[in-house]
Amino acid sequence: MVVFLGAIVPPEEFITAAKESAADAILVSSMYGMGRIDCADFGDKCAEAGLGHVKLYLGGILVTDPEQWDETEALFKGYGFHRVYPPQTKPETAIADLKKDLGFAG
Repeated sequence: MVVFLGAIVPPEEFITAAKESAADAILVSSMYGMGRIDCADFGDKCAEAGLGHVKLYLGGILVTDPEQWDETEALFKGYGFHRVYPPQTKPETAIADLKKDLGFAG
């Protein structure tokens, strides 16, 4: 099941939806460039809510300088995200990773 929450959604709404739907993963797309602020404690909030087992994925506009991607990826992984995707990543890439991470044959 996929639950779409819309735009500019706080972490608490993701957590509520994940609990209600017994989610295995949460996929976040930060398209307005505020991911560093909005996602800083996302992993901690998930763990506190009993969702420490849920895989966290993040993509979108996370960095303005492609030369700094390694630093950006490390930052968001430090926030608890299991996979972090640079701008322009195709959805198929995240879907393939999701299937692999959740143990679905591909």
